[in-house]
Amino acid sequence: MVRPPRARDRQDDPDGTLTSRKQISDDDLAAFLADCLDDPALRNRILPIGDPGELITPREQGERLFALVGRPARFRHVSVALLDGIAGALGVAGRIVPAPSAKAGRPASAAITRPNRCGLDPQTGRYDAAATPSTGSETLLDYDAGVLRGEAAAEPGNHAAF
Repeated sequence: MVRPPRARDRQDDPDGTLTSRKQISDDDLAAFLADCLDDPALRNRILPIGDPGELITPREQGERLFALVGRPARFRHVSVALLDGIAGALGVAGRIVPAPSAKAGRPASAAITRPNRCGLDPQTGRYDAAATPSTGSETLLDYDAGVLRGEAAAEPGNHAAF
C-alpha cells in the first residue's frame, strides 16, 4: 500500500495544495450518511466524499469566508508543533482534571496536516479530486452563506474549542 503524503508544517505544503479539500455541508453529509444506512454497498467501507465544488486550500476557504462577511482577509500561521504541544499539555492536564483530556483526543494538527475526503489514487499515492465523488447540492461556501443569513444553524459539537 502506498502511504499518502502528509504536510507536517508550512514548509512541507507552502501553497496548501497537499491539504486542499472538498468540504461538505452538514446537511449534505447527513443525507449521505442516511443513504449509507439504506444501501448495503456503502456499508463497512471508507468512502471519500466532497461537495459539488472544486478542491480548495485552507487559505482559499479562509479568503472566501472573509469575503462573505465583507472583511479583508487576515491570517496568522501557527506551527503544527505548537498544536501538538497544546494537545500534549491538555493530555497531561487531563490526568488531573478529566475535561481537558477529551479536548486532547484528536489534536488539531491531525485535521490540518492531511487532506480530508479525497479519493486516493492507488497508482500515484496522491489524493485526487477526480477520484472524489461530489455529493450533495451545495458547496460549503453556500452553506456558510446560509448560516450568515440565518437560514442554517451551525452547531460546533466536537469542533468546539471548549
